[in-house]
Amino acid sequence: MAIKIEKILACVDASDYSTAVMKYSSYIAKAYKAKLTALHVIDILQLEGPFMYDLSGVLGLEPFANFSGKIKAMLEEKGKNILTSFKEIAEFYGVDIETVMETGIVSSTILDYSEKSDLVFIGKKGVNASFERGILGSNIEPVMRRLEKPLFVANEHFMTPKTLVVAYDGSHVADLALEYAKSYKEHFEKTEIKIIHIGTDEQKADKLFSVLPTYIFKKFIYSKDVADSIVQFTREQEKPLLFIGAYSKSRLLEMLLGSTTETILHKKTDFPILVVR
Repeated sequence: MAIKIEKILACVDASDYSTAVMKYSSYIAKAYKAKLTALHVIDILQLEGPFMYDLSGVLGLEPFANFSGKIKAMLEEKGKNILTSFKEIAEFYGVDIETVMETGIVSSTILDYSEKSDLVFIGKKGVNASFERGILGSNIEPVMRRLEKPLFVANEHFMTPKTLVVAYDGSHVADLALEYAKSYKEHFEKTEIKIIHIGTDEQKADKLFSVLPTYIFKKFIYSKDVADSIVQFTREQEKPLLFIGAYSKSRLLEMLLGSTTETILHKKTDFPILVVR
């Protein structure tokens, strides 16, 4: 199948991860000649509710007596600076960019804007990364669970990917992940694809590999710990980008048991991940 990436949505805040998002999305938008939209969301939870009451109390001010308006103005100015920085990076790559700033619930706003996009970029962690202790940024998980589009999860530091690792189990989403890796390779010729299958049945792996293109490197890894094995193999590659399907079981089972993909996203990794569905 032909992979179409004509519209890219990149979601940014003031974190180092978002700086990487700016570079990854600009780099890929240039190659695909895609329209790039930069989205910065002012979190409405910072302007309403207990947060504002607590903050105004600490400062000895009456809640919402021009205080929330001043905070919003400050956040808007910060947002403008973030989007200006993004525009400069996009222009460096020769990419046209539209910048958008909204106020709302961050995950819901991202999902709304994603409907008209072919690929969504987000940082693995946000501005509170130093306090998150290895867990996902607070907005990724709700976005990933509800997003119907491919999601590029950026690591903290940008690199130009060279090794395209595909986690493959023969499922529909694994086939789709492979198609995205092939498309990426077509646009970035100096990359190579490596497919891995993690499991305890080597014959099954051989059968899966037999129908795949011969030019692609394939490796079977004997292990019952799928997530750790995928992460370990990916780390060993040169400038890797991991392609993985979001769900390979039923959605109900994923809700009850969690997914390999989410387990990987929760782990400390230093490479980007493209999640497809």
